[in-house]
Amino acid sequence: MGYAWAFGALAGAMMAFPQEAAAAAAQGLWLWARAIAPVLGPFMACMLMLTSRVKGGIWFRYALGWLCGSPGGARLMQEAGLKGSLALRSAAITGTMSPMFFLGTLSAWLESPSAGRLILACHIAGALLTGLCIAVKEEWTAPRPSPMALGAALRESALALLTVALCMMLGCVAARMARCAFPRLPAWAGAGIQCALEVTAGVKSLIALRTPFAVPLSCAACSFGGLSILLQNAAFWQESGVKPAQLLLLRLVHAALSGLLCWAWAAACGML
Repeated sequence: MGYAWAFGALAGAMMAFPQEAAAAAAQGLWLWARAIAPVLGPFMACMLMLTSRVKGGIWFRYALGWLCGSPGGARLMQEAGLKGSLALRSAAITGTMSPMFFLGTLSAWLESPSAGRLILACHIAGALLTGLCIAVKEEWTAPRPSPMALGAALRESALALLTVALCMMLGCVAARMARCAFPRLPAWAGAGIQCALEVTAGVKSLIALRTPFAVPLSCAACSFGGLSILLQNAAFWQESGVKPAQLLLLRLVHAALSGLLCWAWAAACGML
């Protein structure tokens, strides 16, 4: 019922502010086309072709999940048939963003390749620490490889990309509607809401504030991922019994750990 009221309120806000909603959706689609689709689409197709042919252990899959980023990592783990605490740990460890986003897009926005590398390292370390906090009781055996045809891999990748695009558009629209409903919100509050809902546009708004803490705050925001990425991952973890509320808690812990790591490391390197 809570979801129904939330989406009903969002639909009502879109009817009240149709032009603003359309502009926000277009912004989300533009960011998807420029920063996400060119990297995630081809890479996910390659990873699906690889994982369907190679029988690797759980840490091999984690490494591939880190390379893919969300929701590619969740999609790759979906075929592993994980359950219980192992699924929860795997969701924590693979709930990361693509390294290409940090090394390419985010480094360019921060005008610092070293800052992008620092954020990526703390982002991965925070995910690893979050996962290792979960005790695993289940045993797991890697499934036998079932080679996927190229056409099937392309269809799977296209479906995942469309899911990402719609989630990004939804997050951008929700953030813009919040600003329309509360036009007196300060810029930092607007950036915070944007990060909580859709991280790509949110981090860009955060960096635009020119705060000296842009690096650790960007790391924390990317580690949380926003509700847009959470919904993307939840769609793939549903079969393993991982609930959205559990994913939300994992992302909050991940954001806190990676943000603190990044703050300490950036301070030691003189980036603050």
